[in-house]
Amino acid sequence: MTTHPDHTDQTAPDDEHDDTTAADVLRERDIDPVTMQVIGGELDTIAQEMGYKLIRSSYSSIIRESEDMGAGIFTTDCRELCESDSTPMHVGSLIGYLDGMYKTFEERGVDREEIINEGDVFIHNHPHYGASHSPDIAVAVPIFYEGEHIAWAANTAHHLDIGSATPGLAIDLEDMYAEGSLFRATKVYDQGERVDGIWDFIEDNVRTPREVIGDLQAQISSCHVGENRYLDLVEKYGLEEIQQTGEALMEYAEALLRNEIRTIPDGTYYAEDYLDDDGRNRGQRLKIAAEVTVDGSDITVDMSESADQTPTGYNIPFHGSTDVCIYFTIRSLLMDTFVRDEYLPQNSGTFAPVHPKARPGCMFNPTPPTSAFARINQVDKMSDLIIKALAEAIPEKVCAGTCGQVYFVSYGGTNDDGEYWVYLEVNEGSYGGRPEADGLDAVDALVHNTKNRPVEDIELSHPMRVERYGLREDGHGAGRTRGGHGIVRESQFLTDAVMTMEGDGNTYRPHGLFGGGEGTHGDLKHIKADGEVLDLHSKESGYKFEANDRVLIKTASGGGYGDPYERPADTVYEDYLDGLVSETDAREEYGVVIEDGTLDTAATDELRNE
Repeated sequence: MTTHPDHTDQTAPDDEHDDTTAADVLRERDIDPVTMQVIGGELDTIAQEMGYKLIRSSYSSIIRESEDMGAGIFTTDCRELCESDSTPMHVGSLIGYLDGMYKTFEERGVDREEIINEGDVFIHNHPHYGASHSPDIAVAVPIFYEGEHIAWAANTAHHLDIGSATPGLAIDLEDMYAEGSLFRATKVYDQGERVDGIWDFIEDNVRTPREVIGDLQAQISSCHVGENRYLDLVEKYGLEEIQQTGEALMEYAEALLRNEIRTIPDGTYYAEDYLDDDGRNRGQRLKIAAEVTVDGSDITVDMSESADQTPTGYNIPFHGSTDVCIYFTIRSLLMDTFVRDEYLPQNSGTFAPVHPKARPGCMFNPTPPTSAFARINQVDKMSDLIIKALAEAIPEKVCAGTCGQVYFVSYGGTNDDGEYWVYLEVNEGSYGGRPEADGLDAVDALVHNTKNRPVEDIELSHPMRVERYGLREDGHGAGRTRGGHGIVRESQFLTDAVMTMEGDGNTYRPHGLFGGGEGTHGDLKHIKADGEVLDLHSKESGYKFEANDRVLIKTASGGGYGDPYERPADTVYEDYLDGLVSETDAREEYGVVIEDGTLDTAATDELRNE
């Protein structure tokens, strides 16, 4: 029932699943729901423990604090059995990584049964072979039971540096070879023996070898936790029982999602917007378009009308990023675990009814040797547009425009001994207003879900000082429920430094819905030590700062949902007291009169009824 779809041109399958329910799955498999949920819960716990192990053992803050990683257990035919509650873009992408490894074996004429052995550890990060993008290195450990390869334990994590053209991150790249070290199904352990040559190569070709090597070792330990826990499960229940239950869990998840898709009226829905530029050709905005087609219990998302692939690294690997973003966005819209009481397994079953498409050669499906290094803003915006496209069909499930961009930045420099320091920072955005609640303030976009790094940790570890860090107070999308507020962060460099900024959203604002107003756009500035202020583009490659210079970042605030005049005056006044709306904006956008710091109810009623 659950199949692994063709990720480049997926068409809807036949109607064989249209009448299948979750209850039917259990009857057909002759598995009682209690057993299924118990084993499903144990699988979920394995994935969570893998994630915790990686977080606790890692060296770099991008994993340790921001949790830019994901982990899970996968079948030998590359289907996901369970995933950690971490960065959604990481876990679903591991299917692509494993597929890319198998494709590599096939191209090299290698027999899978001969190359995959007990005690092996593989690394893989090639963007044209299933990787989400090259800084996200996957570690995959084959799980063997009584001499048979029965599953994979795998994880991915964002690494501080892979030896690219600029420290940490990279945008203005000529091709994929400029991205740094690319690995395709490369063994770092062969039947339990360390492959010293590969480890030496990695250490010699990255700017931060201590952190990169340490993080890879943490990933391997995490995979071994998954391997051992899965084998414990097999010993407890038997291999056949575990495999049959895994199939049932995927079929059950598929049936649940198909039931939800059926509630959406059949039809084709569309939304489009434009990204700032490709990081080189300034002023040339890039179209991004999402066409969503609902047909019974299947849903197709086609990104083919988006701009052609760019000549820089500002492209998105289809299998590993584009498809994963589409899977996760649909699942989040229709199967929100927060509002559902029943058990909702997170596995490949939720991918089967969703069919991603993007024409080869567009920015969502680039062809080799094009670079595809910098991709987070595009998938953020894609998710935002999928939600916008479906707004009229399912208004009760969507939000207004989110901060469909993020200022993902790398800072770097050298110390007195010539050793590099590199710091990766994800600057939070905000959500748009929701049907029954305001947009969330200072949170990452849904698809990457990374966390904040404490200021104290930044200042202890790097030659930087955070001068200001808080909510933006210069506007939001007005609405019955308002847009969330982005953040403002101002940091000073204590030594000369270089910055690569992978951002977007300086030239557009998050959209409003159903009468709500637009949010605020992003902003990036260089404040020199002498006070001169320079406006920067949302993308900068290897931009130089001198000691005592500062960088000022303002992330976007979300759009509003519904008529602003329907927002209770008392609630607008509370926002005023919190510094989130001015007296002028309260009057002009909400029709709420505040005089000398006091809410004037009578004048408000009169203004709103004009």
